[in-house]
Amino acid sequence: MDLNKDKRTFDAKIAFEDGIEFLKNEDYDSAEIKFLKSLELVPNRASVIYNLIHIYIKCKNKEKLEKLIDQCRDIEKTREIKLAIAYKEYFNKCYEKSIKISESLIDYSSLKREDDQVLFLLALNYKNLGNYLKTLNIYRKIFFRNRDDDAILENIGYFFLEQGKINKAYHYFKKGYDINSNENNILWNISMCKFKVGDLHNGFKLFEKRWDISGAGKKKFTNIKSVRSINEIYNKKILIWDEQGLGDTIQFSRFVLDLLKYTKNITLVVNKKLKKLLSFLSSDILVEDYDSLKNHDYFDFQLPICSIPALLGIKKKSDIVYKKLEIKEQNFNINDSIFSKDKLNIGFAISGNTHYRFDKFRSINFKDFENFLTINKIKFFKLNTNIKQQDLLRFYSYKIHDLGDKDFYELIFYLKKLDLVVSVDTSIIHLCGTLNIPSILLLSFNSDWRWFDDETKTVWYPSVKIIKQKKINNWQFVFDRLLEHLQNIYSQKFNKSLFDI
Repeated sequence: MDLNKDKRTFDAKIAFEDGIEFLKNEDYDSAEIKFLKSLELVPNRASVIYNLIHIYIKCKNKEKLEKLIDQCRDIEKTREIKLAIAYKEYFNKCYEKSIKISESLIDYSSLKREDDQVLFLLALNYKNLGNYLKTLNIYRKIFFRNRDDDAILENIGYFFLEQGKINKAYHYFKKGYDINSNENNILWNISMCKFKVGDLHNGFKLFEKRWDISGAGKKKFTNIKSVRSINEIYNKKILIWDEQGLGDTIQFSRFVLDLLKYTKNITLVVNKKLKKLLSFLSSDILVEDYDSLKNHDYFDFQLPICSIPALLGIKKKSDIVYKKLEIKEQNFNINDSIFSKDKLNIGFAISGNTHYRFDKFRSINFKDFENFLTINKIKFFKLNTNIKQQDLLRFYSYKIHDLGDKDFYELIFYLKKLDLVVSVDTSIIHLCGTLNIPSILLLSFNSDWRWFDDETKTVWYPSVKIIKQKKINNWQFVFDRLLEHLQNIYSQKFNKSLFDI
């Protein structure tokens, strides 16, 4: 009798059972540790491998999934391992390959409950390929067999939210919430729907669930007491901290000013790129970056910047008041010779952070914008930071002045010299809006909630005009209207047509 082998088998079983318990409680990190221990003790145990596959798919951990698949090279390609390979291809954006593998695992004539995970993967692949009808048909197949599954209802709602179909999205989120009222992801998604239709009271209230959703960011300064009501902060020392992107911080900084009615002891800590710019908010607000912030124990309360509207009781769009950011220092020297006297000077930012979940909808491909760059009566200035690697050759083939390396404070003095700024939903449009610089926002059909369902103007910034897509992921209408705007601006400035020879 091999006592060591028996002990390893026993210990592997205990580790496996512990892993299952952690998995039930959705503690994926602890479950992974236990399953890996079990696998080390008894290699190639199928049940352990399948649970690890489930964890890596659930957590979208491409690297660990690929490593596990590589370890299974000599194991029979079971259904579970084939599914893992299909997910690997999906994570690598090889959607066609993932579809081919997934389809081989499905018999549509006799669908079973275990087929739902494969169907979900197929739906994700078809959605990323832009085949929304196929995606919806697959979701319907899942839904008809799982009408009381809140996770499925949430996924269908999220699909409609991505499509900009808010009423349908809300319908499925609400059904999911009625089944499971403790699901924070559903509540957060409902907040997105509330925002889009202008119900800011419930939108901001539910928006506080953002800290409790899977994959969410972490709260900062948790050692400092949180603000529960506006009355708590009278004459108290408040630390307000930024969250999300640079544009969000600029946009929500107006609400920091409203807190001055309650206390004059406010410190706002932001990304270093915004420190100098936002120092002009008010002489009563100390603006710091994270490196310069000292003595956390000094503060009575801490508050994330996007929580201020809920604290103030913002209920509707008309409660949002524009506050122009006044830059008092006007002695920044720039080279005026870079601006053309006989052409329009137009700044543009057509792409944003690629990690944003809807970036494929909000950003414009450089090659699709090229027709504008060929207009010889316009001098273009690039304002966003980066150009995608595949667009570099195209970019350098045009005479575009690159301002993407300027910090925000320096950039504003260039922006003021331009005839117009054209931008998709990036921090650049928020910068222009808060400075009251004439701008055009090129907006996707399924735009972020911050623009509500507005199509021509926004309550946030009076100097920003909106041109919004009429169809999802179709920029043609937007480009046609933009060209009309450019023609009008050129005609007003030079009293002739943009396309006169």
